[in-house]
Amino acid sequence: MEIKQPNCELLRIDKQRGGSYHVGLMDDSLIIARVLVEIQEGERRAIARELHDRLGQSLAVLKLLLGDAMASSPDKARYTLGEAQSLVNEMMSLARELSLELRPKMLDDLGLLPALLYLFESFTSRTHVAVRFEHQGLHKKIPPETGLAAYRIVKEALENVAAHAGAGEAGVRVWSDRWVLSARIEDSGRGFEAGKIAENWPGGINGMRGRVLIAGGRFSLSSVPGTGTVVTVELPLPVRSRKVLAD
Repeated sequence: MEIKQPNCELLRIDKQRGGSYHVGLMDDSLIIARVLVEIQEGERRAIARELHDRLGQSLAVLKLLLGDAMASSPDKARYTLGEAQSLVNEMMSLARELSLELRPKMLDDLGLLPALLYLFESFTSRTHVAVRFEHQGLHKKIPPETGLAAYRIVKEALENVAAHAGAGEAGVRVWSDRWVLSARIEDSGRGFEAGKIAENWPGGINGMRGRVLIAGGRFSLSSVPGTGTVVTVELPLPVRSRKVLAD
């Protein structure tokens, strides 16, 4: 089943003269602005949670270790400082992860393909979910805004696989021609009844849909319980980039 983008939350209710009401669709600009704000707030909540739950706890433990080292004998202090150093290394790794959440620097410096390869490596290392990757047409420079949207969508889809699918492998295919950058992310995990979520669009699905809406592209999601889930997106390329991709 393919889910169409719902419009239940995109209604404008205007009060008319005489006390009556008119219900219509919101302007496209208002829809995009609202979706953009929702995506940004979701990302901020996720980063704030990571800062509080992981980095905050690590800093508290580090403070205790340093206090213990200061009050200990030299031999014990050396051991405690070794533990503190390991904790600092973990915190540095977390800081790099959060930096990637804010803006993947590799995407700006090297382009979409290297950024995706690094994403898959770190994702598999963290979740133990293997990624089977195919690509075509990514050797040419992809416009930054389109590449970032594709990167975020692929990342969110993979996070959904790790969190909900119960699958040991995900398939990712990304390809580009002169007109469109496309991506397909699939798994053979638990799946779900897609029709039941069409009105609420929970979490990551809403974020992916929103990014595609902002880019003026197309989004589809299909899922069957016990079979798996497939997410497909098409992102139009800006006119100015089509000549570059054609060369």
